[in-house]
Amino acid sequence: MLLHVIEKKRARMVYYAGRYGFTNKKTVLCSQELDRLMNMISTFTSTKQRA
Repeated sequence: MLLHVIEKKRARMVYYAGRYGFTNKKTVLCSQELDRLMNMISTFTSTKQRA
């Protein structure tokens, strides 16, 4: 489920970057949201490996 959300967010970020540019507020905000989602996966994975 989370991987699906990440893929949709990534696609939206690519769209915004192509349409508005890399430094546009929409692109940057979407990129930051994607970073948060990917950090969640990373935290979950590292916690799961320690258990």
